[in-house]
Amino acid sequence: MRKILTVISVLSLISFNANALERGDISATIGVAANSAVYGASAKETNRDDSSNIRRTASESGVFTESHTSGFIELNVGEFVSLGYEHTPDSITTPQADRTTNTNAKTTVSVDFNDLNIAYLKLNTPFGVYLKAGLVETDLDIKESMASGSTYSNVSTEGTIMGIGYNKALGERLAVRVEGSYMELDDVSTSNGVAADGSTVANSGRNQIDASNLEGLNGKIAITLTLGN
Repeated sequence: MRKILTVISVLSLISFNANALERGDISATIGVAANSAVYGASAKETNRDDSSNIRRTASESGVFTESHTSGFIELNVGEFVSLGYEHTPDSITTPQADRTTNTNAKTTVSVDFNDLNIAYLKLNTPFGVYLKAGLVETDLDIKESMASGSTYSNVSTEGTIMGIGYNKALGERLAVRVEGSYMELDDVSTSNGVAADGSTVANSGRNQIDASNLEGLNGKIAITLTLGN
């Protein structure tokens, strides 16, 4: 998928860049957006004892909603092709998961998705409708309070996004944009840093979380300003 998007981007620039430069038909669009999304994921937690034997496994799936703001910039090459970059400065935070151990100790875990960045190709039509596809990357900050005192390592993941939207001009430079998109992220794994065969009484054994089916549906409303021809 990523190779396909890269090839499409290059071919689009090759196809449109020469004519656009000849006409001086290059512009830049900046925008700010309000986003409201539904995210879902599945996770499996594996706990090993101090002898490296699997003591407990637990699997859960869930969804949550979250709103956030984002900013983006686009290079418009001709009338029909735009290359964009979008950044979300807000943290997207999952609900907190609570668990009580056999010794009545409480463990809590939540995840912050930080620095959500999207690089995308946008194909425009004369009717205001546009199609969008791109690559996503984000950092996962694992926030935990574990009875053992151990912590999970923070990780990063990548994925893809596809969307469709409508752009309505509000004069020569300003426009309002509505968009819906679907995002899918790669599976991730994180642990407390103890090797599977390195469990001891001192480190309380290995804890590992494997997350899959990380995906989201996002609705966006944006105000944009276009500079240049």
